[in-house]
Amino acid sequence: MGNIFQGGLPPLPGAGPDYGSIALNMLFAVLWSLVAAIGFAGAIAIGFRVLNLLTPGLNEWEELRKGNMAVGILWASFVLAVAIVVYVVLNK
Repeated sequence: MGNIFQGGLPPLPGAGPDYGSIALNMLFAVLWSLVAAIGFAGAIAIGFRVLNLLTPGLNEWEELRKGNMAVGILWASFVLAVAIVVYVVLNK
């Protein structure tokens, strides 16, 4: 049993890690994060504009200042729905 574990893991193929490829993948990840953040911010802004058009006569900010939990739940669920849509669109 001791002889099986004494050999260790086999060596990795190739000369070593490709740091250029790793750096390029990190750059793409950062850029994609920025695109996602900008897309989400734009979608939320457009979504709140649409929500204001769908609820005429209701000042959401004033209702939130008064402590209206229903408006808070409506906004939270709306933001969550928009976030799900943006996530699905960006992951295609």
